Amino acid sequence: MNDRNSKLMPGLEAPAKWFKERFDQVKNNAPFQLRPKYFALIMSTAYKAARRAAIEQMSAFVVDGHDLTQDLALCSVQMYGLVQSASLDPSKPVPSLAAGLPHFAKGWARTWGRDVFISLRGLFLTTGNFEGAKAHIMAFSSTLKHGLIPNLLDSVRRPRYNSRDSPWWMLQNIQDYVKSAPEGTAFLSETVKRRFPKDETWLPWDDPRAYEYSSSIAEVIQEILQRHADGIHFREFDAGPNLDMQMRDEGFNIDVRVDWSTGLVLGGNRYNCGTWMDKMGESVKAGTKGIPGTPRDGAPVEITGLVASTLRWLDELSQAGKFPFKGVEAEGTYYSVIITTYANICPSVDGSRRLVTYKEWHDKIQANFEKHYYVPTSPDQDSEYALSTTLVNQRGIYKDVFGSGEGREWSDYQLRCNYPVAMVVAPELFNPEHALAALEVANKVLRSPLGMKTLDPSDAQYRPNYDNSNDSDDPSVAKGLNYHNGPEWGWPLGFFLRAYLHFDTLVGAGKEVSDESCSPV
Repeated sequence: MNDRNSKLMPGLEAPAKWFKERFDQVKNNAPFQLRPKYFALIMSTAYKAARRAAIEQMSAFVVDGHDLTQDLALCSVQMYGLVQSASLDPSKPVPSLAAGLPHFAKGWARTWGRDVFISLRGLFLTTGNFEGAKAHIMAFSSTLKHGLIPNLLDSVRRPRYNSRDSPWWMLQNIQDYVKSAPEGTAFLSETVKRRFPKDETWLPWDDPRAYEYSSSIAEVIQEILQRHADGIHFREFDAGPNLDMQMRDEGFNIDVRVDWSTGLVLGGNRYNCGTWMDKMGESVKAGTKGIPGTPRDGAPVEITGLVASTLRWLDELSQAGKFPFKGVEAEGTYYSVIITTYANICPSVDGSRRLVTYKEWHDKIQANFEKHYYVPTSPDQDSEYALSTTLVNQRGIYKDVFGSGEGREWSDYQLRCNYPVAMVVAPELFNPEHALAALEVANKVLRSPLGMKTLDPSDAQYRPNYDNSNDSDDPSVAKGLNYHNGPEWGWPLGFFLRAYLHFDTLVGAGKEVSDESCSPV
């Protein structure tokens, strides 16, 4: 271990010395033909000791858990670490979470907003690493801008804001952190210095105007909701090939709004990728450069679930006096409940701005969810739901999106692996019988040995074999455009299993088992 690494990672000095002493013994004393055996023995001993030391620092759930649980928990050690080119602080090296290995391990590509918060519950909260969880929540909260957190953090130096789902994944994780961490709701009072000014100004991290003011975590949460309620409309900073050489000009325009007739959060356009299914077309030969494989503009089902989950939680906190806000202000007289209930609270009763409580917003989503997302098993029921019968491919499922752009309405009806996410975070939105039946369809059609297929094999766009090096003229697969149009992904399987456990226990075969287990013997 050289002096530079010793200063950067002083905790490794003792292990480095241990290895050196034993390797020197082997080199100096062991017969040449036995050196591989002794080397293997040293590495095996070190691995077992390191594994035991890591596990012992984790939660009781992991320490006392099955070997598989412990093996999965060790992923948190692999994914989280000190990388000089990727920090949570622009001024000094701070450990960060990798979006993937071996790719996305360093530099600007290491730490992604949505990837961090999709995985934070499993990698940090389940393992008991509350310090790591808090550090990432604080770092991304500090960079809140336009009502969004960065898709790409880039060590907080040049963060990029082109992700519509990231803030909602973070809010779900703040909820999970508050419920799991020892400090509980006290975390909501924690203050974080803000990277950018209160207006829309972009400036370097070391500009004197950066970090001039602070917000509490509660204020960060409220800002996200209020900015969405107001509508988010901006063009990415430094838009053009220097920022993204693949994206068309229209893709740099970010638009998000709340449809107050339904409570749903909609946004995006056909040329940008606002969710985790974010593969951008790159092939000039196939004519797909700048055309996303899965734009998912409109209201993706998992975002709707995450929004509802946040609103339900904040209402509970607000009602208990543990959150300093009651709702958001919204433009116009959207529905009579607001007018009737809050005319005496909001001085402006002429239709300009009114208070919408978290509960009212949640209940609006609740009242419209099944109607706008469920695809009934029988065409006889179609009139009860907001759908076009001619576009239906699979029945007894939940739409992947509501409100896809003109000419792509068919994409609403694609069977993908996203509705189990909404089922886990906001199960109250779903008719339990419909939910379980939809999960049975997903189990039959999407569940696979490696995870969940990202698209129904009966779909015309289904292409299961991903190859980013493919430079053919086939627009469906060139340059890996089918990244989310068939290939299996591992992490959605966790949401599927959690959703299935919930609804099967509620209304399926699991209910009988559960009832029997609770009955007197």
